[in-house]
Amino acid sequence: MSTFILILSISAAILLALLFFNRARKTKHKRFVSLAEQHDTTNEHTFFLFDLNLPFTPDVHDVIYVENEYDPAINGYIQKHYEEIQQQFLSKKATFIYLPKLCGQEVPKEALHYMFPFLGQESSFVNGNLSIETLKSHIFSGSIEGPALIHFVQMEAENPENYYYTYRPLVADASVPLSDQFEKYLKHLTFSYRGESGSSFNALSKPKNEEDVADHYFNDGSDNLLFVNKSIDDLTVEIRQRIIELRKRGVQLHLLRELVEERPTLSRLVVDKDYKIFLPDYNNLEITMSPLPKAVYLLFLRHPEGIPFKRLRDYHDELLDLYKQVSNRVIESNIENSIRDITDPTKNSINEKCSRIREAFLTHFDFAYAQHYFVTGRRGEPKRITLPRELVDLQAL
Repeated sequence: MSTFILILSISAAILLALLFFNRARKTKHKRFVSLAEQHDTTNEHTFFLFDLNLPFTPDVHDVIYVENEYDPAINGYIQKHYEEIQQQFLSKKATFIYLPKLCGQEVPKEALHYMFPFLGQESSFVNGNLSIETLKSHIFSGSIEGPALIHFVQMEAENPENYYYTYRPLVADASVPLSDQFEKYLKHLTFSYRGESGSSFNALSKPKNEEDVADHYFNDGSDNLLFVNKSIDDLTVEIRQRIIELRKRGVQLHLLRELVEERPTLSRLVVDKDYKIFLPDYNNLEITMSPLPKAVYLLFLRHPEGIPFKRLRDYHDELLDLYKQVSNRVIESNIENSIRDITDPTKNSINEKCSRIREAFLTHFDFAYAQHYFVTGRRGEPKRITLPRELVDLQAL
C-alpha cells in the first residue's frame, strides 16, 4: 500500500512539473492578441516587432501615436490638447510623438544643427517622409489594428535583428475618456536603461570600498540618462530643458537619418594657443568651459590611453600645471583644494567636472556625435576621450 501511495505521489509531482513547464514555455513566447481582447486588459501591453531598417533610432523615452486608418475622434482630441499632452509626457520624462505634427513642417535650424552638427549653416529641412505608413512597412511581427500608443522597450532578445515595442490601444468610444486613457498609460510607463556594457547605471548602489567612489559613480551618459532623476551627476536644469525643447520640436526621432544628403562626420578638435577649443568641421563651433573643467578636459586629451580613476592622485601635479596655463592666474588655496579633490578617487569631484565637460558638448549637438568628444568609460576601466587621435590638434600642448 505504501509503495502504491509513493508511486501516486511521484506521478502527481511529475504531472504538476509538466504542467508548470508547459505554462512557463507558453508565457515565454510573446502573444499578439486582437484589439478586442485588449479592451478587457487595460493594464496590460501587447508587443510587436520592427525590423532594423527604421528611418530613425528608437529611444526608450519616445511614445508614438499610430493607427491603421484615420480616427477623427482621437486625432481631433490630440490636436486640440497637443501641448497639454506634450507636457504630461514631459513630466514623466517622456516625449509624445504625433507624426502629423511633424510631417510637412520645417525643422528649425537650431534643432537641425543640434541633431546634425556637420550640416552647413544654410541647411534647412522639411519633415515630409515619415508617416504611419512608413512605420507599417517596417513591422516584422504583429500588426497595428487600431489607434494605439507604441513604445520602444529593447532589442528583441531572441532575435537581435528586431526592435521590440509595446502596443497599447486607444478607444474613442470607450466608457473611459481619452484623457483618462492617456493618464493611465503614463502612470504605468517605465523605461529601461542599458549601456554598451550590458548593465544599467545605478546611482543607488554602493561602491565596494572608499577608493572606488569616483569610479563607481561615474556616468558618461551612455545609458541615455538625460531624463533620469540623478543627483550630483546631472546636467544643469537649463541644459536639460533646452535639449528637451529640441526633442519636442520633432527632432527626437533622429528621423532625418535617411533624408539628410550630407555624409555624417566627426569634426576635428583644435585646442589653439590660447587654449580655446574649436570644432572646425562643425561650422568652427567653439566649445566653452570654465577653467577647472577645461583643465580636466585637456588632461584627458593629453592621455588618449585613458586615466584609471583609482590612479587619479598620480595626475595631481599635471592637472595643477594645466590649470595654471588655462587660467593664467596665480593658484589660490581654494583652487589647490579643488584640484586635490578632483584627483582624490574617494571623492566625487572628478565626476562633477566630467559632467560639466559632457554638458559643454551636449549643449551644442546630439549625444550621437557628442559622445566621441567627452570623457567616457565603463566601470573599473580607464576613462578616456574616444575621438580618433588624427582628429585632435593640440596646438597649446
